Amino acid sequence: MAKHNKSLSLVFIYVAAFLCIIKVVAGGCFWSSGWFINVCNLIPNEKVLVHCKSKDNDIGGPQTIGWNESVHWQFCENIVSPSTLYFCHVWLGNSEQVFDVFNGELKHQCIEKEKKDYWRCTWLIKKDGFYLIDRTTGGHNDVKKHDWKPIGSA
Repeated sequence: MAKHNKSLSLVFIYVAAFLCIIKVVAGGCFWSSGWFINVCNLIPNEKVLVHCKSKDNDIGGPQTIGWNESVHWQFCENIVSPSTLYFCHVWLGNSEQVFDVFNGELKHQCIEKEKKDYWRCTWLIKKDGFYLIDRTTGGHNDVKKHDWKPIGSA
């Protein structure tokens, strides 16, 4: 009987390991939350320059995006300690801004009422500043977080 239980335990361990590998290979987040970050230009007839990155991951750029275009990416949050941080540097004419687009505090405004495979943090670049869509209410609530600054003061 003990030999049979040991065999069943080994089968269970192999199946669990296989499922973990499949989940990781499929691009999902197994041990942590998945996040989709979107930084969208909503300034008509204007192109902005955007460069987003974390300490370990450069999203690419700087990238020029036109009206209603965006820079976006997805990632799994750091499982060792929830310390994942992404920031963007955005330029428009003689103005710029550098700000966090994801960190331990901001992520709470991106968590929707219904459970998702990926939570969404959406930033809107507007003529008067930078807005985060607060998804906690279940609606679409743009919350202004930052103003533009003259180049060199950001």
